[in-house]
Order: sequence, then structure tokens, then C-alpha cells
Amino acid sequence: MSNFEIFDEPTETELKVECDYESLRKVKMTEMNGNATLNKSIHIYATDCNYDENIEPESIFVASAEFIKPKDVSFEWKSFDTLTIRYNKKLKVFKQKKESESINPKIIFEYITE
Repeated sequence: MSNFEIFDEPTETELKVECDYESLRKVKMTEMNGNATLNKSIHIYATDCNYDENIEPESIFVASAEFIKPKDVSFEWKSFDTLTIRYNKKLKVFKQKKESESINPKIIFEYITE
């Protein structure tokens, strides 16, 4: 039983990274694997395109479910200041910001459920 790791620390897998049209702001989508007590989850973060690794990215969106797959969440730049985030309506959403707080210029987030 000592080798059976029920409560392993979740690992993060990068799914997509994209800068805006002016290469000012970057959005990153990652998947966190689950364990015996947590479901998988998908996270979306925003940073400056040339951000320093010592600065914490701003968490924008977090969703989870037992069945979650990378295709259940996607994002695309709609315009200079608007990012569209699409997600499966069956996901449990834990965080869903309307606009960025620490990124300049601000990003407005538009959500579409499918």
C-alpha cells in the first residue's frame, strides 16, 4: 500500500498558449490531473507576453468535472481587448472573471457555453 499514491500532488499540463495581436498579453490554458479526492480541472491564466517567471499569472477561469477533456474548454482572441472562452455547459465552473485585474491593457472575457 505504501507505493499506491492516492493523494499525489496534481501535475499541470500545458494545453495552449497564445499572445494577443500586439504581443502584449498572453493567455495560457492548462490541465491539472486529479487524484482520489480531486477531479481533473482546466485553468486559464493571463500574463504579459514577456512576463517574468517570478510573477504569478492571473487566474481567469477554472472548471472541473470527472469527465473533463481538453476539448471541453477553448479560447480565442476576438479583438484587441476581448478573449472568448467556450466551455462545455456540464462543467462545474469555480472561477470566471469578467475582466483582468493585473494585466495591462485590460482583457475583457466573453463566455460561451456549448
